[in-house]
Amino acid sequence: MRAISLSFAVLALAACTKAPENPAAAAGDAAAGRDLFVQKGCVLCHSINGVGGRAAPVLDAADDFVTPDALEFAARMWRGAPAMVEFQSLELGYVIDLTGADIANLSAFVASRAEQEKLLESSIPEPMRNSLLDERYWETEDWSDFMANGQEGYGDPEPPEGETPNP
Repeated sequence: MRAISLSFAVLALAACTKAPENPAAAAGDAAAGRDLFVQKGCVLCHSINGVGGRAAPVLDAADDFVTPDALEFAARMWRGAPAMVEFQSLELGYVIDLTGADIANLSAFVASRAEQEKLLESSIPEPMRNSLLDERYWETEDWSDFMANGQEGYGDPEPPEGETPNP
């Protein structure tokens, strides 16, 4: 009888503990995300509080009440992935590799005003500071084909309609 009472008490206590609606939303370390933002090179294209590149969307935290959601952050990254892969390939010579934990940490950083205030220009290593991309990046490259077709206009241009290509 005592074992049944103890089991019932454990079940009742477990029922009172509410699981998070989205377990991924609670994950992530904003300080680690701040470090990753610089180390992985996100800062080359994105800015936070005016620190960083200006060739990609600004990632300032909306307010102090935003709950980080790593899944939503990953979905936003996925929508921008073709452009980011292209930029990384051209500017870095490789594509940045992120783990699930990295994405959770970056998500926490992007949602944290307090942690974002700690990102200073001096946080960026000197060689990286000289490589920050600005709005002119969009002007100096022909991104219209890339944005329309998922690729920049590499290779020989298509001949006008009715003409045959030169061999």
